[in-house]
Amino acid sequence: MIDNPLHLSRREDRETALGYLYESDMTGDAMADVLDRNHADDDEYGYAVAVGVADTVAELDEQIDAVAEDWTVSRMGGIDRSILRMGVWELLYSTDVPTTAVVSEAVALANDYSTEKSAPFINGILVKLAATHRH
Repeated sequence: MIDNPLHLSRREDRETALGYLYESDMTGDAMADVLDRNHADDDEYGYAVAVGVADTVAELDEQIDAVAEDWTVSRMGGIDRSILRMGVWELLYSTDVPTTAVVSEAVALANDYSTEKSAPFINGILVKLAATHRH
């Protein structure tokens, strides 16, 4: 692969994906419309994550609901919901990404974009799911 200095880092790709997911969640617009509106680059990891999450959202929400004690996905804030969906999608479908990277990146996004209580909550859910889906 040619080193492309214009290509975003995985962290930046995740931030981009979070933006797409949050926008879709808040507006109710289909992911395809969000991606079109934002001129998304289908060669980037963030695009793949956003499409992957959109295509499997019901399964992801079931996984989250199964381990989120006293919470449901529908009760969570939009940013937290989007971060969790991304993290669970990566755990299930992006198996080349190490578990520690999935969890730490999700926690970093929560620290940057959500409340101080969100990061430990997201960490706990992803660690529980990683224990059952990754070995």
